[in-house]
Amino acid sequence: MQPLAHPRSPLTADPFPSQDAPSLSSPSLLAPPSPTLAPPSHRAHVALPFAVLGAAGGWMAADFFRVGALEHMDAGLRPALVAITPLTALLLGVVLQPVTRWPAARAAVATVVSVLSAAIFAGAFVGAMTWAKDGVGTGAASGFWCGVAFLPGFGAVLAASRRVGRARAGSLVDGADRRTVWLAVAVTIALGTLAALPDWTLLPGKGMPALGVSRALGILAVTTTGIVALWNAAALFRALRATQKLRTMRACAPDDPNLVWAQRQLDFGLGYQAAASVLPAGGIYREHDRFTAVIRGDASLAGRALFGALALAGAALVCGQGCLLATLSGTSSRMATAAWLEDSATALDLSRPVTGIPVAE
Repeated sequence: MQPLAHPRSPLTADPFPSQDAPSLSSPSLLAPPSPTLAPPSHRAHVALPFAVLGAAGGWMAADFFRVGALEHMDAGLRPALVAITPLTALLLGVVLQPVTRWPAARAAVATVVSVLSAAIFAGAFVGAMTWAKDGVGTGAASGFWCGVAFLPGFGAVLAASRRVGRARAGSLVDGADRRTVWLAVAVTIALGTLAALPDWTLLPGKGMPALGVSRALGILAVTTTGIVALWNAAALFRALRATQKLRTMRACAPDDPNLVWAQRQLDFGLGYQAAASVLPAGGIYREHDRFTAVIRGDASLAGRALFGALALAGAALVCGQGCLLATLSGTSSRMATAAWLEDSATALDLSRPVTGIPVAE
């Protein structure tokens, strides 16, 4: 007669254990949080944001210098600017990518030197393409001042990208950090309309290029800023709802492998705490408690980070709208002034006595 096997012996083990039935009695629940459980996400790549900023900056620089007003003298200058500046900015982003891991002081110095050097090179190259060797010096000087103007924008993009990686990939905070990179691009383009649209370099008696593209870029930048603000508000709302649910959830070890079977997962991104909603077993043989929802991270740290991202997006939205309204109102006033001057000149011409025309008797 064979002895009865112990219920926990290998003879009675289930050869096909259910993966949908995690147990709260797992020894991993007693393990301390592991800092290597979820490594931070990789750093953000700045090459593409730099290229977008360079393309918009090249077009706005052409509008600032009123390219096209001199007809044959600046023919081909706008295509050269639009082609060279985004390519130079793209290469600049590739060169500055390692700077995102440098200390802040070294990163700032490297950014200033690299941006100004790239701007001088691009300006000299564009000048040589347009006016041969006679335009190298003028192009380099213009490129330097354009680099000074856009240096805060490139610095803001690089500073925002340095924050990407502090939170786990795919988490709420990580998403907000990545959106902040494009927020810096959008607000820089919106500020660029202040230089591109007003008549800072108005040439009397000359033509004036159409400024519709720069105006459209400003509108697109403000729209993008609004979308980022709404997205950050939605992320903060999700975090607040999850914080309320934490009161009814059980604390558990964040490295418990059974947590991955929960149907609903939410990661704040900062901190290594974990809590789960548990569906108790119904008392049936071999049935275990089930995880139905898991929330990872520190709610307070994530809440502060998400609120800061929302406040930054809101400030950028107000700034972008102010720039857009200022340029639109300035354009309307300039058009009214030009119309008034034209009417005045016409009236003065009509008021002069007409001479040299015979009068019929």
